[in-house]
Parts: sequence; structure tokens; C-alpha cells
Amino acid sequence: MDAHQPTGSPTPDPDRIEAPTGSVDAVVPKRGRRATVLTVVKWLAAVVAVVFLVRSVARQWPDIVRDFASLDALTVTVGVAATVAALVANMLSWRAMMAASGFRLRLGAASSIFFVGQLGKYIPGGVWSIAAQAELGRAHGLQRTSSAVAALASMLVSMVTAALVGIVAVLLGTPDGLATFWWLIPFVLLGLVSLTPPVLGRLIRIAFRVLRRPAQDTSLSWPGTVMSLVWSLAMWVAYGVQATVVLRAFGADSPVLFPVAVGAYAVAWLVGFLVVIAPAGIGPREAVLVLLLGAVAGGSAPLALAVISRAFMTLGDVVLAGVGAVLAARHRRVSARSGGAAGVTGTPRAG
Repeated sequence: MDAHQPTGSPTPDPDRIEAPTGSVDAVVPKRGRRATVLTVVKWLAAVVAVVFLVRSVARQWPDIVRDFASLDALTVTVGVAATVAALVANMLSWRAMMAASGFRLRLGAASSIFFVGQLGKYIPGGVWSIAAQAELGRAHGLQRTSSAVAALASMLVSMVTAALVGIVAVLLGTPDGLATFWWLIPFVLLGLVSLTPPVLGRLIRIAFRVLRRPAQDTSLSWPGTVMSLVWSLAMWVAYGVQATVVLRAFGADSPVLFPVAVGAYAVAWLVGFLVVIAPAGIGPREAVLVLLLGAVAGGSAPLALAVISRAFMTLGDVVLAGVGAVLAARHRRVSARSGGAAGVTGTPRAG
């Protein structure tokens, strides 16, 4: 069978009703005013995200055209491929965190939820992608709270690994890095401890309290959490490959270019994420990239990377969101034929 309905959810979804269809409980959306309002809101949010995305591209279009003219076909191909690989690794990190919280999503379902929801990051505010993914997950039988917990946990993993990768880049980026910055090593260990399931679960509860949301007693499994960490590190490595090939195309040749590029990209993403008023970190992220890469890539290379990398990422987001939208449409057709079964199995891990 293509999909299964999740079992054991502690709180039923009031917007769905059950109807027997043989051996599987089908879930049929309840039609009503609230469903209509939610549909309108979802479409409005999608339109707003696209408007901000188009606006960001239009603002940088002259710079994009100028810098892309300096690149050869191989650099563009490798750069785009590395960016797409990074975005896919980010999705797999989120999917692993869903598994850590007790829900195993099929790859197609995870792609449709994550990539379409990622367009929400182009709306200023920093939490729209989480809200979008939580809403999109309902079509696959996920409760909003379960999706929000996994999205928040995955985001915390990305933030901590970005900081860790940045510290490692500092240690490896200069010949005497270990001797000079040895005092940063305890922070690496502290970061790794913060990503253990017991500590990460507490951080999630604190985050929900800060966001003024109901407390969630959710425990995370070790295998899923470790895989989320591994995929997050793979994401930063892929972004480092993208940055390295672009910087080399503009003449950078430092022997420590790759580790510094990986760390600079991760730290720049972290700063852009924390500046919540900037959609998708546009502006602060590029400024940090230029600042951190100045030591290993002089001239116009860091600024060119900032512009080109943003273009690569925007292109990747649009393409993968399109793939996710196609998968979501396919899921709706399959659900309509099968009575509404969802593409997720498992139960939330109660703490």
C-alpha cells in the first residue's frame, strides 16, 4: 500500500473526520467555513512569498547578470549542483528529525512538505517556513504540533552545526589556528552536547515557551537525531563546495580556501537567519560572507560570491519548490482515489 495513517496521536485533528475503508482508516477533510478560510490564507501566503522572492531577485538582477558573465559553464553547473545538494541535505535533516520524533515520512511526502514550505523563508519574520510546513504536513496526516516540533528541532540543529562549522574553520583556517584559538574547542564540545536528544528536547520546550506556544513533552530518538546532525553537516560541506568553485573562478587560490569557505558560509547563514527582519537573510548574510572571506579571497571575489550564491540558492529553492508542488498534487490525486490515506507512519514520542 502506498501510505498509512499515523496511529496513536494524542490529540485528534478537529478538521478531519474518520471514515472506514476496509482495513485502513481513511481521513476525509471536513468541509466548512474554516477550511475555506485556511485555503485562502495558504494561497495568500504563497503569493506573498513569491512576491518577496521576485523582489529580491529583481533588486540584485544587474549584479547577477554582471557576475554570471564572468563564469564558465562548468563553474555554474558545479555551483548549481552543489546548491541543490545542500538544499536536499537540509530536507533530509528535517526528515530525519521527523523520524526522531516518531514519524517516518516517505521521501516524496517529505519533499513536498519541506520544499514548498521553504518559500516561507522569503517572508520577513523568520518563522513562516515552520508555519507553512506545519500546514502542508496536515495533507499527509501530520498534526501541526508534530510538524512544528520537528521543524524547530531541525532548525536548532542547523544553527548549532553552523556555529560548530564556523569554529572549526577558525581553527583550521590559519597555520596557528589551534594554538591561537584553542579556547574555542570547549564550545565545540558544548555544541555537540546540546544536540543530544535529552538536551535538544529541553531546548525545544524552551523555544516553545519563548514563542508562547503550549509546552511539548516530546522526546527524540538517538538514531534520527544523529542522522539529522549528519545531513546538516553534509549541507554545509555542499555549500562550501559551491563557494569554493565560485571563488576560484574569480582568482582565489588560498590553500585553506575550502575549510574557510565552509565556515564562512555557515556563519553567514546563521547571522542572516538571526536577523529575522531580512527575508531569507538577504543583506546580512552577504555582508558577513564578504567580511569573513576577505582574508582568503581578495578583490571582488567575496562580493561576487555573495551575489552568485544568492542566485544559486533562489534558483534551487524555486526548482525544488516546483518539484514539491508536483509531488503534492500527485499526493492529492492518490489520496482522492484511496480515500485520503496519508504518507506517514509512526507515533509521536511522548516525553
